[in-house]
Amino acid sequence: MQEVEIENGAAKLTALFNEAGLCRIAFDGSEMLRGLSAPVRDTAWGEIAQDSIDCQLERVEAGYEFRRKARICGNNASVSMTISLLAEGDAFIVAARFLLQAEEPLVTNRAGFCLLHPLFGLRGTPLFIVHPDGSETQTEFPTAIAPAQVARDVAAMRYTIAGVQCDIDFAGEVFEMEDQRNWSDASFKTYCRPLGLPVPIRIEAGKQLEQTVEIVLRRQAPQHIEVSDGPLIEKAVLPAILLAVEPGWIAKPSVRPLGYVMREKPDNPFQDADLKLLAELVIESSAPLDLEFVVAAQDDPQEALSAMADRLARFNLSPRHVIALPEAYLKSYQPDGEWPPKPGPEDAAKAARQAFPKARIGCGMLTYFTEFNRCPPPENACDYVTYGTSAIVHAADSSSVFQTLEALPDIFKSADAISTSKPQRLGLVAIAMRSNPYGASLAENPDGLPHTMTANDRRHSGDAGAAFAAAAVMLAAECGIEALCIAAPKGPFGLVDHRGTPTPLAKLIEHLQRFWAEPVEIRSNGNGRIEMLGKPGRLTAIFAPEAAGLSFEEDDS
Repeated sequence: MQEVEIENGAAKLTALFNEAGLCRIAFDGSEMLRGLSAPVRDTAWGEIAQDSIDCQLERVEAGYEFRRKARICGNNASVSMTISLLAEGDAFIVAARFLLQAEEPLVTNRAGFCLLHPLFGLRGTPLFIVHPDGSETQTEFPTAIAPAQVARDVAAMRYTIAGVQCDIDFAGEVFEMEDQRNWSDASFKTYCRPLGLPVPIRIEAGKQLEQTVEIVLRRQAPQHIEVSDGPLIEKAVLPAILLAVEPGWIAKPSVRPLGYVMREKPDNPFQDADLKLLAELVIESSAPLDLEFVVAAQDDPQEALSAMADRLARFNLSPRHVIALPEAYLKSYQPDGEWPPKPGPEDAAKAARQAFPKARIGCGMLTYFTEFNRCPPPENACDYVTYGTSAIVHAADSSSVFQTLEALPDIFKSADAISTSKPQRLGLVAIAMRSNPYGASLAENPDGLPHTMTANDRRHSGDAGAAFAAAAVMLAAECGIEALCIAAPKGPFGLVDHRGTPTPLAKLIEHLQRFWAEPVEIRSNGNGRIEMLGKPGRLTAIFAPEAAGLSFEEDDS
């Protein structure tokens, strides 16, 4: 990464660049923009890799210019982007241009500029939109997470953050804004090609796409800096740490779990040998069992759940918590789009209650908060709610991954409001993706390198994965989450690495279990560090990209 500064009288603009473009703009230390890049998406919404990347950042008169050129992997198409930073009068100007040249047909769901606006300083503040016909709309950045687009049909926008007015003009495409906290991204995102338009699009050979964005930043009011007396300290009780189980993930874990959550899917059902092994693990550990059951599209929910209850009973498995969901709801739908016909989630919940009369019955989604937010649980149909999160839906670099922790409290609080404060028992809260409701499949990633929309991310097995999980658990505790999964016994979310060696995440669970069910103090300084204090000692998670890890200091008293 490269950081540059330009000054304009008493004001200073700081910009941080990486290979993809701008990853931060700050005006006198206050973050104005969290990202400005131009990704190209495939038909499953994954980012298409680029090679032959050439980036240059040079000093020019009154500022800097960033130039990026690359080629689309697997296609004879080129992309280029320039971003200029200039001081002009009493303002700073950020001018960006994107060009895609297709030398053979290119099929894509989206290509062009993507702007990320920070959360801090914008939640609940006014947002002014100018539409292509010149009309204006006043709205606001949402406080609770918005299930649908925050703004549509955007040609320009204006907002103020930390006393600085930000004016943004777009050309070459119509833009819209969404609340990326839905996917645990810590930002509001303005992007082009509106979701209401058909995808994929085909760019013919010899054609090109060109877009421009101009951002003007100007001080409008004195900067107000909140002074904290110290780190935020809250009392909490940790959620139960559960292990996710699917066929192929079953093994005796390297730590004793507080519960297992089995997921039965039509395309990956448990065999009798799987259930026998799972029953042995449950009995040996005295750990309770939860069931997540996906009703096949052609099946009647009542018949399918009754058959599952009978099958589990043969192995003396009696789940204490059950959620059932029709198979169609493993995919994502726009709030105002066409939704699947019945049976729906409420029908599945009723069937689950009849098939498992002694269990607590859940509602929600077996994918992510996005889908939970777009399809709220039926009122009075359940005893608890569930969903999951992944940190690599839109970006996979470590900075973006750790930034998603900033959005988790908003997710937990929004889910609490949606569900009228029902207990939350969450599926996998992890870096990697368990499933892809937005496309046909997850991305292949055999090397485990940072990549969007993949189940294989080797950070899960390292210090970064343990630090991420520790911070997520502490944030969940602050918000009163009842239980959550952060790993599986083995597999892509396993507690052992490819050599069978216990991971730092396994050690984390050992530490967490010592704190569980006793009140703890959680302290956050909001700068990549969160710690928990209780009778066993102090557990600290550091989740800065350059120095992620855990430390535990035992209380000798």
